[in-house]
Amino acid sequence: MKSSSERILKAAFELASRYPYDKITYADVAKEAGVHWSTVQRYFGSKDEMRRVLLEKQTQHHHSLADTRMKILEAARRVFAKYGYEGATLDQVAKDAGLTKGAIYWHFSSKSDLYLALCERSLTQLLQGLPGQIRNIFGSSNPMEALKTLLESQFASCEEGNGEQPMLFFEFISSSRDPSVRKKLCESFSKLFQGTSDILREMQQKGLLTSDVDSRDLSVILHSLVNGIVLMWLVAPNHVSFQSVSAAVSKILWYGIQPNEQEKENHP
Repeated sequence: MKSSSERILKAAFELASRYPYDKITYADVAKEAGVHWSTVQRYFGSKDEMRRVLLEKQTQHHHSLADTRMKILEAARRVFAKYGYEGATLDQVAKDAGLTKGAIYWHFSSKSDLYLALCERSLTQLLQGLPGQIRNIFGSSNPMEALKTLLESQFASCEEGNGEQPMLFFEFISSSRDPSVRKKLCESFSKLFQGTSDILREMQQKGLLTSDVDSRDLSVILHSLVNGIVLMWLVAPNHVSFQSVSAAVSKILWYGIQPNEQEKENHP
């Protein structure tokens, strides 16, 4: 039979896995452990000490959860790339990650939920890199060439693995009819569009970009252009040269978004 000390510690850690450390009381631990609250007080010495112990446990737990979630996402990326969205299963992801299927369900409610998390991670990484990339374009001595280079790098990443990642994404979109999935996708892309719009508006305010075009519309146009070109490449790769398309698109875009003479004069 476990001692009261063992029961108290187990009860405290069990509560810490479900509730914030600073909301747990002696009475909560006592009830969980089946002892009097004064016994819990004597064990920890003080409420501050109890909460310090619980905070340390929660921190370790959260790190462990974050590591497991990352391991699952990396395994899912490999499995989806190998089998496609329809062919991939959570059993395969669990096996690749070296985890149980139950561990997968602890973090993700379904295969679509797991893939949406991958999409969100990818879009977040894209958005994080955009401010520096866009500022580099407008800070370049040859913005049109810098824009062309950026487009080429975006398209080159799509070519990795014979286009497995963009193919997977379009497969997922076309096969999903779940309203909740559509809603989550909408939320993720809304963040991307809004983040891009904010960066472009900053360029407009500095007179580096024409203010004749609404930054929100321009954000949608830019991402639609890139995704549309990638889709055409997937459909007819022999007719789409990313290098020549990048040159053409950068020219069309730059002539359309560069500031006019009056805007240049207002921002010397």
